[in-house]
Amino acid sequence: MDSQFSHKKSGVGSALGVPVGWDMSSPLPSSSCPDGLTLLYVQSSNLSHVLESEASHILAIIDHGGGHSVGAMGKGLTIAVNLPQLSQPPIVEIWRSAAPVLCDQVQDIRLAFTDEAVFGCLEVQESSGDVLEDLARSAYEKIFEYCTQSGFSHLLRMWNYFPSINADQSGLERYRRFCVGRHQAFSTYNNKFASILPAASAVGTQNGPFQVLFLAGKQPGKPFENPRQISAYEYPSIYGPKSPSFARATLYSTSTRCQLFVAGTASIVGHATRHQGDPAKQTLETLSNIDAVLNRVCHERQEAWGTKPPEGLLKVFVRHQKDFLTVREVLEDHKYGKSPILYVLGEMCRKELLLEIEGMWSLVFLSNE
Repeated sequence: MDSQFSHKKSGVGSALGVPVGWDMSSPLPSSSCPDGLTLLYVQSSNLSHVLESEASHILAIIDHGGGHSVGAMGKGLTIAVNLPQLSQPPIVEIWRSAAPVLCDQVQDIRLAFTDEAVFGCLEVQESSGDVLEDLARSAYEKIFEYCTQSGFSHLLRMWNYFPSINADQSGLERYRRFCVGRHQAFSTYNNKFASILPAASAVGTQNGPFQVLFLAGKQPGKPFENPRQISAYEYPSIYGPKSPSFARATLYSTSTRCQLFVAGTASIVGHATRHQGDPAKQTLETLSNIDAVLNRVCHERQEAWGTKPPEGLLKVFVRHQKDFLTVREVLEDHKYGKSPILYVLGEMCRKELLLEIEGMWSLVFLSNE
C-alpha cells in the first residue's frame, strides 16, 4: 500500500452494521454491538454531554445550517452544511462507531476511520473563475485515489452540497455541470461504473463551499434501483450532457445485520417530474418511491425483514419554507412519520421539485443465510 494513503490503526476494529437510533435527551447507547455503527440525531443542547462521554467513538458530527458552534471536538469530523433547519429543537447528526475512531487528512480530504469503515469530507471554496464540472471531477478523482490506495475501496454513500444548484453557469445549469464532472471521474475510474455506484444526494445550499461527504468500507455494498423509476445513470439527454451517477439505494451487510442507505428521492416516475407545484402530492409520490425501493430490498433479502416496519431515519429537504408545514403534515400521517426526521431548507436538482427525502434503515437478520 502507498504509504501516503496508509493509516496507523492499532487496536481499531469495526464493521459497518448500522443500527439507527433516535435520541433527543438521553446519552448515546452503549457500544455493546461489536460490528455497530450508529447514526442518530441529538439535540444541540445535549452535544457537550455526548462529547464528554463518547468522543473517541464519533466518526462525524454534522450541523445543518444551525450555527450551533459545534467547534473542534478532538475526535472525528465536524462538518457544517449550510442547510437551515426548519423544525425545532435544533439537532445535530452524529455518526458513531462501536470501535474507537482515528482521524487523518490526505490531500484535501478530512477523514475519520476504523479498521473497516471511513467517513470523509472534501471541501473546496469556489472562486469566480472556477467551473463546477472541473471542481467535481477533481474532487471525485481525489476520493477515488484515496479509497483505492487506502483499502476503503467501496463507496457506500455520498452527499454533494453546493450553492446555486439550479443557476446557470456559462450556458449550463450548475447541477448539470456537476453531473458532467462526476460522470467523467467515475468513467475514468471504472468503465463499467454503473455496477459500483453508491447511493447519493445532491442538494443546493444557501452558500458556502462545494462539499462532498462520503462513507466507504472495505467490503462492497449492493446497489438497488427503483422499479418505478428509470435508473438515474440511464436518464435521457434532455436532463443534461451526462446522466447523474448514483444508485437509488445501497445495502451493506455484515454477518448479523445490514444497513440500507436510500438516496435522495423525489417525485419522479420513470424519469419525469410529477405533481408540479403541489408539495403534498409530491411528498406522497416521494414516499411511494421509497416504498418501492424498500419492497425490492425486502423481496431479495427476506431474512432481514420482519412483520414490523424496519427502524429508520429520514432527512427531508424542502425547497420553500412556506411548504414545510404541508410536507410535515403529510409525513406525520404516513407510516414513516414515526421515524426520526430532520427537516432542512435546500434546493433540489430540478427547479420543479419541491422536496427530496433520503433515508437510512437498519435491518437485523431474522435468520442467517
